[in-house]
Order: sequence, then structure tokens, then C-alpha cells
Amino acid sequence: DVTYGWWAGNSRVTNRAGKFIAAHAGHTGLISFAAGASTLWELARFDPSIAMGHQSSIFLAHLASIGIGFDDAGVWTGANVASVAIVHIIASLVYAGGALSHSLLFDGDLADGPGPTTQKFKLEWDNPDNLTFILGHHLIFFGVACIAFVEWARIHGIYDPAIGAVRQVEYNLNLTNIWNHQFDFLTIDNLEDVLGGHAFLAFVEITGGAFHIATKQVGEYTEFKGAGILSAEAVLSFSLAGIG
Repeated sequence: DVTYGWWAGNSRVTNRAGKFIAAHAGHTGLISFAAGASTLWELARFDPSIAMGHQSSIFLAHLASIGIGFDDAGVWTGANVASVAIVHIIASLVYAGGALSHSLLFDGDLADGPGPTTQKFKLEWDNPDNLTFILGHHLIFFGVACIAFVEWARIHGIYDPAIGAVRQVEYNLNLTNIWNHQFDFLTIDNLEDVLGGHAFLAFVEITGGAFHIATKQVGEYTEFKGAGILSAEAVLSFSLAGIG
């Protein structure tokens, strides 16, 4: 019986999980398309003789931070930049297709969804098992993303501002440092500790996700916990990210 005011962004999809998915898939598609198109726009106008900050290069700068577009010495090559942009544009079409399918073809509240497991992902704010099931999958995806970042840095390399070049980084999984840095993470001065924090975060999120999928919600269920559990996931994830 959760209701929202007309001004709330998701008020019209409160009890319509299918439409909720459609809205968010469409939003994700727009973000993906904007990232790909803006990267191509910046690439077409990029002048390697001028600093990125003086060219308002936002997307190229983010790619440069993970070692894409530059060689090991930090010299601009442009390699793989266009490929990354095109992948984002293609992905936006996939998201758009999913958004249109859930908006026009599939059941609005997923009661009669296109598959045997669809109903498990139908948001039911008064069902703690349903909420923790969805929460668990979100956490696992976050953990996998952290692993991808750690492995990318270890195998390919990322930009190290301390030396002004791209280098491979082995994560430092020192639990004492990780615990201490949750209070002073702004003082971290090496990439090894940054990657170590992400490796630890991946373990915590995947373990927590598996726990939430396999078990019922811990503690007494209340309407507040039901309405806030997915929001609490975001808060927890960003708090743990501070460790990295």
C-alpha cells in the first residue's frame, strides 16, 4: 500500500514493476547514448597539443584515467577510444529495445511476465523476501563491476598521476589499511591501496548479495524497512566505496 505524491519521480510506477523497468532501461539508454556520442564529439575536435582541461574534455579524460587513448608513456594515440564510444551507442539501442518491450509488449506489473523467473523481480514493497532477492542481485552486479576494475588495472593498467604515465597496478589487500582508510580515505596516496579497497569491496558485496538471495530478511519486518531497503543498498555501497 505504498503511495507517493504526484510530484514524486516514480509515483506512476509504484505498483507497476514492468513500467518501472521500462523507465529505468530508457534512462540507462539515454545515459549510454550520451556517453558514446559525446566521446565521439570530443574525439573529433581533440587537439593533442592542448591540455584536456583547456578543451572541456570530460569523457576523454575519464577514458585517459583508465589508460585508454594513451600509450604507457602518457602520449596520445587515440587507440580504442572510438570503439568504446561505439559500444556505448550500440548498448543504448539494446537498452532502448528493452524499455520499449517492457513499455508496450510486456505486462505492466510483471504478473504475467515473459518467463518463469520474471515474477521474482516484481517489486513488492510489503514482501521482504522479494526485496532482499532483488537487493542481492544488485549487490552481486556491483561486486562484479569492482572485480572488472581491479583486473583491468592489474592486466591493462591505469593512469598514475604520481608518475604521469599508465602502469599496471597490483592491488594491496591489507585489511588493516582498508579499515583505517575508511576514516581518512582522502589521504590515500597510491593506487595499490585504491585497488585493494575495491577488491575488498567486491568480496563484501558479492558475499552480501549471495546472503540476501539465499536467506530471508534479517530482523523484524516493518513497512519502513521494506520501503527503504533498496535505498539503503545505495547508501551502503557508496559508504563502502569510500574505503577504496
